[in-house]
Amino acid sequence: MSPPLGDQRHLFDMEDGVVFLNAASKSALLKASVDAGRTGAAAKGRPWAIDEPGRYVQADDVRERFASLIGASGDDIAIHPAASYGIATAAKNLTPTPGSRILVLEGQFPSNVYAWQRLAERTGAHVATVPWPEDGDWTRAVMDMIDTDIAIAALPPCHWTDGSLVDLTVIGPALKNVGATFLVDATQWVGAIPIDVNAIGADFLVCAAYKWLLGPYGLSFMYASPNHQDGLPLEDHLFNHGGVDSITGGLGYPEGFTKGARRYDAGEYLSLITLPMIQVALKQLQEWGPMRIAEALRPVTERIAEGAGDLGLEIAPAPFRTPHILGLRHPAGFPADIAGRLAAENVHISARGGAVRVSPHLCNTMQDADTFLSRIGKVIHNT
Repeated sequence: MSPPLGDQRHLFDMEDGVVFLNAASKSALLKASVDAGRTGAAAKGRPWAIDEPGRYVQADDVRERFASLIGASGDDIAIHPAASYGIATAAKNLTPTPGSRILVLEGQFPSNVYAWQRLAERTGAHVATVPWPEDGDWTRAVMDMIDTDIAIAALPPCHWTDGSLVDLTVIGPALKNVGATFLVDATQWVGAIPIDVNAIGADFLVCAAYKWLLGPYGLSFMYASPNHQDGLPLEDHLFNHGGVDSITGGLGYPEGFTKGARRYDAGEYLSLITLPMIQVALKQLQEWGPMRIAEALRPVTERIAEGAGDLGLEIAPAPFRTPHILGLRHPAGFPADIAGRLAAENVHISARGGAVRVSPHLCNTMQDADTFLSRIGKVIHNT
């Protein structure tokens, strides 16, 4: 058994007095990732010195490192600029029958809804929305809607507004039993909590880098299971066809695609800036391990949950909470400017769907939890 993680705040560029509990919006970058990005940007100033073969090696190393966090192979991973790009790629390669249903959650993140609305319009399918469960049990609410009419389920492991659990280890096998295609938007999960695409039976999984992967903007990953690696990419370009070999020895337009999920790579994916940054971050995440990260974050969110109850705030029942994201609700509703009021007190959170969303990372301490409770209590009492 690995020892628990100690204080990791020194690895982040955190100012004294700042309480940043907003990783679910955008995580702080590791100092080492910032340095890697600067080095990458500077490399473009001396293009003759760039190691071109090394860029491909780096990209494949990044694929393998991300794949290790989800129980996949590097050949199963495509590199994209955004999670929405991966969702659009999956939607392009799926054709639900007229009258079938595409399952999403009420209040689901828009990127994982729009593409399915468009697909339903084109094919005659229908988007079926799982209503918000009054008891907080999203898993049961989803299970109650699974039947043979479900062609596609596009779901997250937790609700993005408040971290409410959506147990995909239960839902995934049920979807497989009815023959549904399963896409997971794991942007609010991978890097912080363990997940295995084989255990949940995911056909596709997308994950933006700028949240729990501690990465930069403009980078995302898509997992495509082996039985979905013969589809059409969202765009055609040199590097998802013949690659550089098709122009170095002679000109041509190869019709075939590169192997595995690489066929779905976005153009210009070999970024001199974002790939070095995420490579550093993924190395660190692998060293920490998602299980140890979750175990380190759980006491922080539990402390906040306990204190929130003392303040009269509402939270999801413990069985339906996740270790890294906690949603707090006020019986009478929070002020519309709650996030701004807390930011003025140097406490940074997000307001999402009527909830104050608190999402710590390893740059946070238990003192941060106590400071947050003190400051939000002050805001509540002054409202």
